[in-house]
Amino acid sequence: MARLIIHDTEGVQEIDLVDRNSIGRLSRNRIRIADDLVSKEHCLIYLDPRGGYGIKDLGSQNGTFVNGHRIVRETPLSDRDVVTIGRTSCIFLAGDLPHGTSDGMEATIQFMDADRSWSQIAQDRFLPEEEIWDEKVLRADYEKLRIAHELQREIGLELNLDRIFNRILDRTFQLLNCDRAVILMVGENGGMEVRASKTRHSGEDLVVSSTLVNFVREHKVGLICGDALADERFSCAESICNRNIRSSMAVPIVYEQELLGVMIIDSSASVRAYAEKDLLLFNNIAHQTSQFTMMAKMAKRIEEEALTRERFQRLMSPDLAEMVVSGSIKVEKGGQNRVATILFADIRGFTSMCENMRAAEVLIMLNEFFELMVDVGFRHEGTVANFIGDMIMLVWGAPVFHPDDPVRAVQAAVEMQEVLAEYNRGRREKGLPEIGVGIGINTGDLMAGYLGSTRTMTYSVIGDPVNVASRLCALARQNQILISEHSRLSVDNHFETAEISTVKVKGRKAPIRIYEVVGRKRN
Repeated sequence: MARLIIHDTEGVQEIDLVDRNSIGRLSRNRIRIADDLVSKEHCLIYLDPRGGYGIKDLGSQNGTFVNGHRIVRETPLSDRDVVTIGRTSCIFLAGDLPHGTSDGMEATIQFMDADRSWSQIAQDRFLPEEEIWDEKVLRADYEKLRIAHELQREIGLELNLDRIFNRILDRTFQLLNCDRAVILMVGENGGMEVRASKTRHSGEDLVVSSTLVNFVREHKVGLICGDALADERFSCAESICNRNIRSSMAVPIVYEQELLGVMIIDSSASVRAYAEKDLLLFNNIAHQTSQFTMMAKMAKRIEEEALTRERFQRLMSPDLAEMVVSGSIKVEKGGQNRVATILFADIRGFTSMCENMRAAEVLIMLNEFFELMVDVGFRHEGTVANFIGDMIMLVWGAPVFHPDDPVRAVQAAVEMQEVLAEYNRGRREKGLPEIGVGIGINTGDLMAGYLGSTRTMTYSVIGDPVNVASRLCALARQNQILISEHSRLSVDNHFETAEISTVKVKGRKAPIRIYEVVGRKRN
């Protein structure tokens, strides 16, 4: 029977899978995961008609990942696929594998050279029960499970990498006899950076052997040096001589063939302080370190995506925000030249209206007004650029371009007036003053991008077309929609318009022609 192995705060759970297995935060799911980044109904693992298992996301907020890739459609599952849901990591096991072989760590094969001063290890998989012919293999598998359990209990759901690395070194000192230990990780520039270190005696300086680091990094194998001072491979290693290092071990931190870093421990107490079983144990620690590292990075990425999604959902429709987060639409820092359509909508007589209202009532009215306007704008895939007092500014064409952006903007303006008419009926029934809105729309070349300080930045647009749209909004009477000639040329096949005048705009020599949107054209 297929199973799902779940790594959570309580350790490791094994759950047998049935035909349909809903996963989510609520208890009504077949598999409940208590994780605040998991949606109420997050994803579904199901048995497909061919007898295999598949997984699909159920519209979760933060997504479902298989082997580090976010799934956007139904995805088949293969044996030992890693499924990440929120901060929780799961392993899918297909077929009738024996319980207790589900840790997912890789077994270790040892190689020895002639003088047995060096031991090197390569990684393989857990063997199925029927393939285990040697008690040593069984003991090795048990040791890996023990180390995984020890570190899981020590680290739990900690996501801060510095704290994770320090806890791993604390546990390493308990499990292995060493005087010094260090974790080095590959930095952004490709060099090795010390991320955590520990010494047995406080105040002792730590010297990292570049010889050990370079060997492990190049060959991606673990090694024991039984007598570092006598080993000819370290004859020129000044750091080893200066620290009187007699025995040392180094292992790579590898995830799916990618070198993440190197772990090193050493001892000054005795020659040949470490045996093959110590190297096996140390390699298991490094393997778990790679798992914790990738889980923490994945959780950080999910949290960053959640924040990005939340930020963009304030500016644009959820569908567009999801496209930005997934990378199908790029929103880059800095300015970009765009052809865009700008809409301003402003409440008429707002100041006099507020004179007879309490401040709390004004805030309620404004929030209700903006809620209606934003909903209409999002329905037509516009972007909220700004709220200015009682006025809202929306943009079509930045950051997302559509060929019919002017049509979308005018359609949104018409719907805004229709929605406000319905809203005002409710206000009349309550004896509240009605809201009248004037709308101005213009299309043109402008600059779009992030504006603000390094602490607070918003996406906005600047340029002459913005000023013209603002001027048209100021000229529009209550319930009137005014558009420029640039916009009219793009919407003429969709809307009835009437030229009403020309107007002089600040910064322009020639006056601009103004058109009123009368209504939709009938097909």
